[in-house]
Amino acid sequence: MLRPALFSLALALVSVPSAAELTVATFNIRQAARGDLGLRSWNARRGLVVETIRKINPDLFGVQEALPKQMAYLAAELADYQWFGVGRDDGKNRGEYSALFIRKERLERDPREGGTFWLSDTPKKAGSRSWGNQVTRICTWARLVDKKTGKAFYLYNTHWDHQSQPSREEAGRLMAERIEGRKHPGEPVVVTGDFNATETNPGMAYLLGRKVELAGGKTPEQWKPPLRDTFLELHPEVKDRNTFNHWKGFVPGSRMIDHVLVSSGWKTRKAWIEYHMKEKMVPSDHWPVAAVIELGK
Repeated sequence: MLRPALFSLALALVSVPSAAELTVATFNIRQAARGDLGLRSWNARRGLVVETIRKINPDLFGVQEALPKQMAYLAAELADYQWFGVGRDDGKNRGEYSALFIRKERLERDPREGGTFWLSDTPKKAGSRSWGNQVTRICTWARLVDKKTGKAFYLYNTHWDHQSQPSREEAGRLMAERIEGRKHPGEPVVVTGDFNATETNPGMAYLLGRKVELAGGKTPEQWKPPLRDTFLELHPEVKDRNTFNHWKGFVPGSRMIDHVLVSSGWKTRKAWIEYHMKEKMVPSDHWPVAAVIELGK
């Protein structure tokens, strides 16, 4: 039998998280829209946005809908993170960012790999649109190296169209092609984003390895190897998982449109929707989604 002191030490050792674990999140922070007044205004809720991020305490995360002034605020308030991304309208600093943030102490970016591509027939052309979407859509990505383990992986962060279903389906196909064509195909992948789609939508279902018919295709298509949805992997029984909250707080329903996806090689240790608010104020009209993941040996 273990003596009390040794037993307490054993419990402590069991509860210590692995050094290889990484916390990842996705957060549509809602653009600073002029029509958002009162508690919905950016100036009112921006502190709560940062507070929510600090509560999650991610090692890496992707944001969506961030306008330049919002990016400047986040960069100043989250100085322990390095960020990468461009404005979607011109590939520089105009329009919304789908930016990546990484904790400086933990991760570093491979400067030779990363950038932004447009979800269109001309993915290298800044501001380009195709597939029926009236709004420009992008994906920002990078190859990252974990300073603790020396292992590298890829992070992709995206924001799909909210109206055009063909756009969502074509976006799924294009992202799969880009992921498959990465320079180091043996290295694992993390994908974050507001997909404006649940797991049953053909664009999402394609990324998850299901056989579906996609826009522009002639026969059902199936992508291998697929990604996994971290939240649904651990919580398939949870029915109320809406991530678009309509500024109302917790909203029952199964319309989960914000996702953290991982490739094979990752183990999902924990996954949750971060319902953090202050009295009647919510940080955004989307709840962030987070997961704790670990690379297998």
